[in-house]
Amino acid sequence: MKSVLFLILGLFLFSVSAIATQQPAIRGKVVNQDNEPINGASVYLITTTARAILKTAVTSVDGVYTILDYPRGTFIVEATAIGFGKGETLTFSVDDSGLSLPAIKLGPQTKEIETVTVRRELPLIQSTNGKLVMNVENSSVSAGNNAFEVLQRAPGVSVDKDDNISLMGQQGVNVTIDGRPTYMTGEQLATFLKSTDGSQIKSIELSTTRSAKDDAEGAAGVINITLKKNKLEGFNGSLVASAGLGLKFRGNSSINLNYKKNNTTFFSNYSYTDNRTKETLDIMRVIPDSIGKTYFDQATDLKERDRTHSYKLGIEQKTSSRNTFMFQFSGNNNLENRDNPGITNIGSQVGVIDSIMEAFTLGKETFNKYSFNANNEFKIDTSGKKLTADLDYSLFKTNNVLNYEYRTYFPDMSYIYPPEYERSDALTDIKIFAAKLDYTQKLWKGNIETGLKYSNVESDNRIVFDQKIADQWQNNTGRSNTFNYVEQIVAGYFDYSTQIKKWGIKAGLRGEYTLSDGISETENKQVKRDYFDLFPSASLSYNYSENHVFALNYARKISRPSYRHLNPFEYYIDKRTFLRGNPYLNAQYTDGFSLNYSLFKMFNIAVGHDFTNDAMVESMGQDTVAKTTWVIRENLGKQSTTYLNLTIPVRIGKFWTMYNNLTGIYMHFRGPIAGYYVNQGSVFFQGNSTSNFKINKSISAELAMRYNSPFLYNVYKIEGRFNTDIGMTYNFKDQRSSLKLAVTDVFHSNHNNLSTKFQEYDSEIRQYNDTQSVRVTFNFKFGNLKQSIRRRDNASDEKDRAQ
Repeated sequence: MKSVLFLILGLFLFSVSAIATQQPAIRGKVVNQDNEPINGASVYLITTTARAILKTAVTSVDGVYTILDYPRGTFIVEATAIGFGKGETLTFSVDDSGLSLPAIKLGPQTKEIETVTVRRELPLIQSTNGKLVMNVENSSVSAGNNAFEVLQRAPGVSVDKDDNISLMGQQGVNVTIDGRPTYMTGEQLATFLKSTDGSQIKSIELSTTRSAKDDAEGAAGVINITLKKNKLEGFNGSLVASAGLGLKFRGNSSINLNYKKNNTTFFSNYSYTDNRTKETLDIMRVIPDSIGKTYFDQATDLKERDRTHSYKLGIEQKTSSRNTFMFQFSGNNNLENRDNPGITNIGSQVGVIDSIMEAFTLGKETFNKYSFNANNEFKIDTSGKKLTADLDYSLFKTNNVLNYEYRTYFPDMSYIYPPEYERSDALTDIKIFAAKLDYTQKLWKGNIETGLKYSNVESDNRIVFDQKIADQWQNNTGRSNTFNYVEQIVAGYFDYSTQIKKWGIKAGLRGEYTLSDGISETENKQVKRDYFDLFPSASLSYNYSENHVFALNYARKISRPSYRHLNPFEYYIDKRTFLRGNPYLNAQYTDGFSLNYSLFKMFNIAVGHDFTNDAMVESMGQDTVAKTTWVIRENLGKQSTTYLNLTIPVRIGKFWTMYNNLTGIYMHFRGPIAGYYVNQGSVFFQGNSTSNFKINKSISAELAMRYNSPFLYNVYKIEGRFNTDIGMTYNFKDQRSSLKLAVTDVFHSNHNNLSTKFQEYDSEIRQYNDTQSVRVTFNFKFGNLKQSIRRRDNASDEKDRAQ
């Protein structure tokens, strides 16, 4: 641990000292018509023939730009800024001695512009305040997808065969919507994201660190999904309709309505999704016994239909010049129907079939979520004192009804024994209340942030399992279960940040007191916990210039087990395969370090190391007599993860912009799994490349490619994956309508395959999630779409508050 910290600190200090050496540079200034400096203008070093962009820079508060590491040659410098027209220098030649250029004067852009122009075309991937941000608002490839599909394209994000989300190779991700926790993990989180319309998403923010103000939950980091907001005056809205075809039909539509008048804003949206998918799942398992081995060759079709209604209604009221109140209600109603036929060939060796088991599973699951949120922000005075109160109340209710039928034959198709019939009815009811109070003020040339938070979670789980015996349904008490769980967390934090010349310092401490009580009425088990934890965090940044920014971060984080993993119940996948809950599962703690370097506000390098104690690891069990296999999560050993993430945007000419993100990960695990000690590590590589092509004013195209290298995750060998998506957008002349065409998984290569050959455990899983599809999306905007360009008020924090 210490060696890694010293290495990161050494890299930080070395990089700062190296940059501090003065280098030859192309320097200049960008001003307006009154010769006043323009802050934040974008500056490009461009070749005179092909007009290819070689270097970029951003002006400081004095309007000055500096371009380093330039080649010899003849160039021009071009400058742009929001609210101004474009400007450029005369052609010039430069050698190794550097050059100072005359000021570039930008004239005002006076005409009213449609909102599509006012909001600018943000880069697909950018680094902001130590976070990676993926802007998907205008993506043709993401159009018509749900939030879960959009999230999988984010840099550093991966999803396993069970829909668990990982960030930089690690599970334990805290997923938030507009900064608010979802309080869901695993399958329930995946269901919620799949029922969320992706057309409502503006951007996805990825962060592996945290401040004391943030919840400590999330060992791997935080993924924040930012939804779209409308700030235009008057009445306006948009309509989206999308239809797609994979192996089955899928489609969705949505409508947004907004009205803003003076200090009052009403906002609402509604979306409906109807997705049909057909996934394939093939499993080969080998189970040894005292005589030899038994081979299970299973092939299953997972046919599902998801229908979802999502809606949101809210009001934001500026009650005075210093106070803003917001209230919103949102809901999701999801109905999923499943038809999963499967066949398993069972034999004593490969190619030999001793018996055949057919399994038919019919299921119906309803998922309903309702959330109420109230927020009030009061600016106490003009010195920066601010008090914010936030209340959340959410209800989640899931009802899952499954009917099973098993038929077992000899190879001649005669019954070994009569058909077996089983059924289950599972109900999960979760109530969440959260309240927090945050206070901010200036102190000693810096800022303090402090606050309190209280959350209460009640999770009631019930499952009734029946078997048909002699044509009568009878309750199977061994597989029925009632489990109730209550968790309360009281938290307080203090953060202080200040700027000392070019150095930025931020340090904080968060304390969380947790009370939990899990009761299994069926098994007469009760597990109570009562513990207090401190979570320090710190950040040290060095701003050599607008173009070179360094940041060294540390944070302690926690991942608490999901309610489902705590439930001592066996979730059956089929007759011989199931997941087993563990009521004694404890939280895991992670110490995370990271070093970030931002170049020209475009390129970003992040190096990080996370060390986790009592890691929650997926372990296995096997019954060689009953021929059953199960998976359970336990606190096993220690896990360390080291990662390197590079963000490299490239602009080629005027029409081609490429955004590249490369992630390298080394993960090492030490500890017992399934009763055997494991001490091994593995390297994982992930590459994302998205190219945007501006063909003309109306037509643009997008090409997205993603590669995941083979990877050894604990005892599971995960095969490599490659995925290619293409899309095209046509903007109509009315500037209100657009048509998008997308083809995903063009080469049918996005398969999720893994295997394990660990001691007596031998299995291979091959899975394809029906990701190849063709989709057409139509977008229409109506109402008032014009707004005069106004200078942004950086002090108006309420403009950026999530709605």
